[in-house]
Amino acid sequence: MHDVQIVDKQEFRKFIESHHIERIPEAARHGKPWHQFAFWFGANVNVFNVVLGAVTVSFGLTFWWALIAISVGTIIGALLIALHATQGPKLGVPQTIQSRGQFGFYGAAFMFPAVLVLNIGFIAAQLVIQADSMQGVVGSISIPVWIVILAIPAVVIGIFGYRWIHRVMQATSFVVGISLVIMLIQGLNFGSLPASQTSLSTTPSLGLFLAGVALLTIDMLSFGPFVSDYTRYLPAETNGKKLFWAIYGGNVIATIGSCAVGAYLAALIPSATDSPVGAIARVSGKWALIIMAASLINACTFNAYTGAFQVLSFANMWTRLKSMSVTLRVVPFVVVMALGVVLAFFGYKNFVTNLSNFLDVLLVIFIPWSAVNLTDYFVVRRGEYHVASFFMAEGRYGWFLWRGLLAYAIGLLAEVPFVSQPDFIGVLVKPLGGADISWLVGWIVSAVVYLVLVRFFAENPRSSFSSDRMTPVGN
Repeated sequence: MHDVQIVDKQEFRKFIESHHIERIPEAARHGKPWHQFAFWFGANVNVFNVVLGAVTVSFGLTFWWALIAISVGTIIGALLIALHATQGPKLGVPQTIQSRGQFGFYGAAFMFPAVLVLNIGFIAAQLVIQADSMQGVVGSISIPVWIVILAIPAVVIGIFGYRWIHRVMQATSFVVGISLVIMLIQGLNFGSLPASQTSLSTTPSLGLFLAGVALLTIDMLSFGPFVSDYTRYLPAETNGKKLFWAIYGGNVIATIGSCAVGAYLAALIPSATDSPVGAIARVSGKWALIIMAASLINACTFNAYTGAFQVLSFANMWTRLKSMSVTLRVVPFVVVMALGVVLAFFGYKNFVTNLSNFLDVLLVIFIPWSAVNLTDYFVVRRGEYHVASFFMAEGRYGWFLWRGLLAYAIGLLAEVPFVSQPDFIGVLVKPLGGADISWLVGWIVSAVVYLVLVRFFAENPRSSFSSDRMTPVGN
């Protein structure tokens, strides 16, 4: 009997992912580009983006102008993250680990807490939307209790890991995709938009329009710091162009479609700008609320999944981590999910305002990183990295790579005069009619500065590469 129990335990563990931040070996690689289309379609065809669509109308944009802003922001942001994602098969490591190739072994450390906060914030925001949806179905259960209930299936999926996250996301893309089409049809039958919402002749201010564009750009780019976490298992020889278009298409189609539903509901029912979930219930009924709540379960999972990598990456700076450890992957995953639950408890009463402000702050932080990362990968090194050095303090990239860090810092400073947020307005915002173009300025400045530094200054990391003295700190 004891032997049977041991065998059963071993069989069960086969279904649980044990890889974490180490490079995925070739023998464990699997998947095709179209799987990524289904994954990223499923990641974006959800109630979160329905809410974002309503938020763009709450800014003061009419329906058609909101849809244009949504489309422009999505197209720009999806372009960047699809480029980031193509790094996964080539390098086989999480995105922030790859950032050590631009900033150095210790220099990339600023990314780990930043991405961790991003992941926890999104978990909290998603749980609040889910709980709000389910309370519309069963009002006797409070939002905090719903938050806990909805976190449970997200934890179960994450314990099994990468394969199951992909499988659930593929199912999500099918079920929720069809449901959103039905919801849109119901919305069209519910009533016609007021004439004021369908006219393109009333042009919004540049600031208002760009606020909508920026919201969707960062909604997309928020995947950037961990998009490769979900392509790193693909075979190294995966066709880069097919992968790019699969990821780009999945993100763009799902995001624009989901946001369009939210924008339409907000334009049709003015109260939807404050309660998008309430508008869904009014137009489509309680069945739609259940689907919308379910649409974000796996989104919570993959945020906690990649959040765990940030914890491990930070720990990897000080100690060697055991390769292929289920415990090392699962324990920080559960902790990150728990932190998201706690944050949701405290933030659910002012959700829409907190969400918009949260995304605005992320926009400032991650744009310069994206510029340096993509410029280095596609223009400077052309995808050629010494992957083992990502895990070595004395490796090829040294402790700090000053060119990447300086370009990031300059790009960050360049954004400041153009930032428009509730607690801070840059000096150049008013002359631009209230437009926040910090994201555009930050990306261009960081990329250009990095190329100039690469052109005129040799790479001189704090610790130089020497094959006979590389001491592995990671795997």
